[in-house]
Amino acid sequence: MTTFSQKGTDTIPEVKCFTIPVLKEMIKDLLSGDSAKALLKETEKELIKCNEKSNYQDSVIKTQSTKIDNLNGTINDERVKYGILEDHTKKVEGALGREKFLGKCTRWISGGAIIVLGVIMTIIK
Repeated sequence: MTTFSQKGTDTIPEVKCFTIPVLKEMIKDLLSGDSAKALLKETEKELIKCNEKSNYQDSVIKTQSTKIDNLNGTINDERVKYGILEDHTKKVEGALGREKFLGKCTRWISGGAIIVLGVIMTIIK
C-alpha cells in the first residue's frame, strides 16, 4: 500500500505516496484514534450512569430531609400539646387543692356547729 486517500483530498489532483514506515505510523495513529473514540464512548456511558446515581442519591437525601422536617414538626406539635396539658393539669391540681381545703374547713365548721348545737341543746334542757 503505497498511496493514502482521504475525504477532502479528492480535490487535489495528485496522489500522495508514503513510505511503509510512515504508513504503519499512520495506521497506528488511526487505530489509536478509534480506540480513543471507543474509550470516550465508554467514559460517557459511565458518566451518565454516575449522574443518574447522583440524581437518585439527591432525591433520597431530599426525601429524608422532608421526613426529618415532618418529624420535627410533629415533635413541636406534641410539645405544644404537652405544654397545654401541663398547664391544664396545674389548674386542675390547684382547684382540687382548694376543694380539699374547703372540704376540711366545711367539716371543721360542721363539726364545730354540731358540737355547739349539742352544747346549746344540753344547756337548754
